[in-house]
Amino acid sequence: MRTIFRHSGKYTAKAFTIDEVISSLAAQKILLEEGISFLTELDPDFTLDKVTVRVESLATSSLVWDLLIEVYGEYQTQIEEKVVGGFEDMFGLDIPPEYEGAATLAALAVTYVVARYAYDRVARSKGQASSAPTINGDNNIVIQQISSVIGQDPKFVEKALERSLPPSKRKKLIPIVADFLRPSKKDKSAKIELENAPDIEANALAEFPSDADLKSVDDTKIIDLEGAVIDIRGTDRDKINTGWSAVIIGDEKFPARLPMDLYPTVDPENLARYQKVRANLAIECDRRSDNTLRPKRIHLLSFEELTS
Repeated sequence: MRTIFRHSGKYTAKAFTIDEVISSLAAQKILLEEGISFLTELDPDFTLDKVTVRVESLATSSLVWDLLIEVYGEYQTQIEEKVVGGFEDMFGLDIPPEYEGAATLAALAVTYVVARYAYDRVARSKGQASSAPTINGDNNIVIQQISSVIGQDPKFVEKALERSLPPSKRKKLIPIVADFLRPSKKDKSAKIELENAPDIEANALAEFPSDADLKSVDDTKIIDLEGAVIDIRGTDRDKINTGWSAVIIGDEKFPARLPMDLYPTVDPENLARYQKVRANLAIECDRRSDNTLRPKRIHLLSFEELTS
């Protein structure tokens, strides 16, 4: 089965180098592939075989692009009736108009999650509080649009997005997102216009860290843990940055109880229902004079209920 999506847009900045054009197209290819992988995470009955991105047209005066995304895959026909929402229509031979922006929306959702992750790493490295209000708000809008397209709850979409982007992948995609955004970051008033999806506005571009800030992050002071089991020892449903603490189970590097803050997408009310959860974490550490690390704080990025 082959499905074709279209992804079109424009950088409003001017005067692009050939390196910027090449890097932008290469980055968009990867983000579109990750976006399609995220979409298929929404529907476990769809098996993705491959994604091919082709250039339909390209104009470099204002860097306008029109790409075609060919998605190859199939449904497990014996359980096709379990497909969520109208997904079987999205991955059909003829795409209805309501799905035309699905690939762009999915790539945009991936972009914002990675952008937020990059922002947080820089903020932690500098000892600053994390906020990124525009990136968070714009991402929420994209999640709402995707949920409307497929007829599912936004929380369902968020969980699929989190599963498709564990911390190790977010970290790997930071330079890819930087390459995608860079052509418009050199002009403070520029934005990235997208067809069938919200534009990436100047305020969101400004929140994404500069190349210099990204290079300055000391990754040795931030330890990513995927699928860690934590025992929640302190809860405060009214606050996501204070009042929470947890112990990481079964990891001798982190034997003590640590204060914990919650990622903006984590629902405190939902988390407070559990004593133990499986979670993706970023552990913030201080470096001692002997160059060893002292765990300082847990940053909870996402979690799921323990099934066993």
